[in-house]
Amino acid sequence: MKFLIALIFLLFQFGQCEKLKVSAYIESLCPDTTRFIQSSLLKALQTPQFDDLVELRLVPYGKASQVLQNDGKIVFQCQHGDLECFGNKIQACGFDALNTSQQEQLNFLTCIQKSRKRQQEDFENEIIQCLPDLWQGVLECAKGTEGVKLLWANGEETLNLDPKLTYVPWVTVNGNFDSKAHEQIERNIVKWACQIANKQRDTYSQIEACEEYQ
Repeated sequence: MKFLIALIFLLFQFGQCEKLKVSAYIESLCPDTTRFIQSSLLKALQTPQFDDLVELRLVPYGKASQVLQNDGKIVFQCQHGDLECFGNKIQACGFDALNTSQQEQLNFLTCIQKSRKRQQEDFENEIIQCLPDLWQGVLECAKGTEGVKLLWANGEETLNLDPKLTYVPWVTVNGNFDSKAHEQIERNIVKWACQIANKQRDTYSQIEACEEYQ
């Protein structure tokens, strides 16, 4: 009996495939981020079983700074101004609310960042459309202390990247930055992941979409 249990455990272990772990550091008003979302990440959203192959983390913050003042107030300065800080909070709060589903996070992001927005009302109107069941909680989060905490945590992670982030979007794989991988992921994350999976079949999940990149 013990032998049978051990055998089942081993078969289970061997049957588990690794995922490529990708972190994308983005900004809500960055034109390059928007292009990345509406091309590479949109293709990922439209690819069945993509989340079986890639574990994708989305970190809105980018080329920003943050200061904890003596009075306890946190002040952010974002590359494209205060409105971008608000947009980053919207995204951070949305991802937090959808933290159990990578697919839903991607759907939310591709919905809310179709273009560069110039008014706070644009963000608020789009979040109602993009998260019809959750928008009130997400908007409350973005306007309150929870949004500040989430953006601060994103800032701590982003500002401590090694090497330092120098442009946005910035992409790491398994916690490491590689310029070649970054370029490939920015163009087509599905193709990049499939090419690796096709070469390392014993390590990564095999999904139907990868047949295109044999």
